[in-house]
Amino acid sequence: MGTARKPDFLIIGAQKAGTTWLWAMLRQHPGVQFPATKEIHFFGGSEPYAQGLDSYLDHFVGIPPHKLTGEASTAMFFDRVPYWYSEGRALVFDDRLPPIPELVRRDLGEVRVIVLLRDPVRRAVSAYRHWMRKGELSPLSGLRKTATSHPKLRILEYGDYATHLEAWMRVFPRESILCLVYEDDVVADPAGGLSRTFSFLGLDPDFQVTAPDRRVHGSWTWTRSVVRHLAGPLGPALVRGRFGAFLDRRDFLRSLSLKRSDVEFLRERYLPQRAAVEALSGRDLGRWDYGESLLKT
Repeated sequence: MGTARKPDFLIIGAQKAGTTWLWAMLRQHPGVQFPATKEIHFFGGSEPYAQGLDSYLDHFVGIPPHKLTGEASTAMFFDRVPYWYSEGRALVFDDRLPPIPELVRRDLGEVRVIVLLRDPVRRAVSAYRHWMRKGELSPLSGLRKTATSHPKLRILEYGDYATHLEAWMRVFPRESILCLVYEDDVVADPAGGLSRTFSFLGLDPDFQVTAPDRRVHGSWTWTRSVVRHLAGPLGPALVRGRFGAFLDRRDFLRSLSLKRSDVEFLRERYLPQRAAVEALSGRDLGRWDYGESLLKT
């Protein structure tokens, strides 16, 4: 077995904001080598952290010292450390541990931090649909009820960017944190977003990746998610293949996927944070409409 090393950078989130895309693009750079596991989630939960730092560093064994390495665990873009396996739906924190950014700084030192930010209303909607696709919760309850009844999923909490940015910037110098905007750096100008990221990491900013505009996650329509849930144990097999593709083409339940009241609920939560997020991130968030266009559909 080779020598363990610490990561040079972390992609900390936000969840459903393009972290998998960025990880996939960085993998193509000859100056980067990732461990086999994308999301190690060591710092994001009490139980993983209790396994000890060596268990985390084992993931980086064998990576050559001349290459940069890192990982992408979206549970790190938070402040306090939660229990992952606590009973019930509540989000319970391990207050014996310091905040996540302090743990990272103590254990990893001067690591570089990358965070991707997405319109928080649309990020919450994407997270909600992600959980509906899994089929464990009823898609008939609606976003607000699901999110407030299952806070452990952090459908809402992951979008409180100001709180989480403040926690990280109290511990890490601003020059050690790169804030990318999903709508700008992933969707509108992925080449520019990657060049900015490469420069931040000290890599060749002119390196050209293959297919920077490709999607790395497939998505289901609302109709497929509903049918999967209603079909019970048969659901996973039923909505695969041709029938699943048929449901996606028709998507006759699309209009039921999101209530107007759900969008208004999300806007009330996130809009007051906008000025703080812009100031902390140093980014123009002009492409974010905070779900306003969703109210027109």
